[in-house]
Amino acid sequence: MTKPRHDIQRVTSGAPWEELVAYRRAVRVGDQVFVAGTVSVDAQGQPFAPGDAEAQTSQCLEIIAQALDKAGSHISHVVRTRLYVTDMSPETQRAVGQAHRKVFAEFPPASAMIGVAALAGPEFIVEIEADAVIPPGD
Repeated sequence: MTKPRHDIQRVTSGAPWEELVAYRRAVRVGDQVFVAGTVSVDAQGQPFAPGDAEAQTSQCLEIIAQALDKAGSHISHVVRTRLYVTDMSPETQRAVGQAHRKVFAEFPPASAMIGVAALAGPEFIVEIEADAVIPPGD
């Protein structure tokens, strides 16, 4: 087994899935932070706002913001988002896009919205990954 590197910070959200499948909510390497695919769950880990694409997107972005904060970063440092969506109807795309815009209007990242067949459970419509780069001096 490889010796762990000490310049890598692994941020946990405490979700049981992190131990079960060996991942972390976010990993910081130097000035970069990579946030894992994030679905919309509440504080108890239960699905949040099933069926509501805009509310789920907002919740995913809030969880991502919290992970970035724990990693010493900020949502304004995000340079790329990937939004995985199970319903690519124009209505859902607008709802997801509106929630994304509310967070990123002042500092828009590169982004992709990708239609997928399914996520971690049928109640999830949206899953989001984010990459951030911490500017020098922050």
